[in-house]
Amino acid sequence: MHTLKHLPAGRHGAAGFSIIEALIAAAILLIIALGLLPLFTRSINDNVSGNDATQATNGSRTQVEELLNVPFNNDRMEVPAGATNSEVKTSYTPGALDKTGDTDEGWWADPAGHGTVLWRRTSEVRQYTVSDLDDRYLDDPKPGGTEATFVHFKEVTVTVANPKKNLFGNGQGITLKVIKPF
Repeated sequence: MHTLKHLPAGRHGAAGFSIIEALIAAAILLIIALGLLPLFTRSINDNVSGNDATQATNGSRTQVEELLNVPFNNDRMEVPAGATNSEVKTSYTPGALDKTGDTDEGWWADPAGHGTVLWRRTSEVRQYTVSDLDDRYLDDPKPGGTEATFVHFKEVTVTVANPKKNLFGNGQGITLKVIKPF
């Protein structure tokens, strides 16, 4: 014969969590999630800032390398007569779609019609003589039109700035300076 055993005293309903226990667990999870949220927004901000820095560096480095590879007396390296520097301003746009679906992405002297300006780049050239190095400061550039035998090196400065300053991007830019000897 089989004997029936009685269940222990206590809960007689279905096993599981009560609504109070579930609400407490949800509140704990919410507090933890709220604590982690600033980490995610900081991560997004850091990624956008890093992207800005990379694009600014690449845009300025490309221009510096181009100017270092042209001959010393190339038109792009010339300082206009009477001026102490030459300055060229360009703007980078992602391009506008044409009828074939292609974009004209790139650096433009006049960005009108090429899309939104993402970056502005200023390239400057100043020229000096060897004696300008005596005081360790390059504060006396020679004007354009100076006889070529008195121009021994040129200072190239490229500045790339980001005109956007939004919720995440900080609009940072970069300035690079190099010396091109004769």
